Amino acid sequence: MDIFSAMKQRKSARAYLDKPVSRADIEEIFKYAGLAPSAINLQPWEFVVTYGEEKDRLVRRLQKVHAERDVSCGPGTSAPLPERFSKRGSKALKAMEPQVSKLNLPFNEFVEKGSCSFYGAPVAIIVTIDRVFPQIRYLDVGLSVSYLLLAAHAKGLGTCPIGLITAYADDIADVLSIPEEKEIVLAISLGYADEASPANDFKTDREPLSEIFTWYE
Repeated sequence: MDIFSAMKQRKSARAYLDKPVSRADIEEIFKYAGLAPSAINLQPWEFVVTYGEEKDRLVRRLQKVHAERDVSCGPGTSAPLPERFSKRGSKALKAMEPQVSKLNLPFNEFVEKGSCSFYGAPVAIIVTIDRVFPQIRYLDVGLSVSYLLLAAHAKGLGTCPIGLITAYADDIADVLSIPEEKEIVLAISLGYADEASPANDFKTDREPLSEIFTWYE
């Protein structure tokens, strides 16, 4: 698969088959993730992978703390979004909600409980960065995550970046023995997507070039 096809075809998967992913495939994906560029080649990204009973133990903890604290899904901004951004979010919801409704679940429940269970994926990835780095280095981590998502797609695997559960970072760190000096910035589900599920039967669109591109000469 060429890189342009992977970029066009890849989408987030929110339902997965009960099918294991081999450790060899997982490790190969991370080899590609490690090829991402970074400032001064610092490679500040670190990944914690959990699978099987350890992943199930993490899911149980996340479901418990979510029931207690009930963190909702949102952009996490401190002020209202400008209209052009909020419209993009609304368009995404319009694409998702008709399919999610076929699962007989309220939309927020689907997203929040799904996030806490990694949407049923067999593999859960926790993305961390050492707290010694400034926030600008999050960009390097993002580049590595992009490489990871595309590498997974090229191997026929689905993924979904999950931000909501970072609200429970202390609990994640406790379950997985992640040191205090590591900041949890993202989670990613990984597995074989269930293409028959309504949860995967949509693809959000993207803004035209004129909305994201300015040219000076």
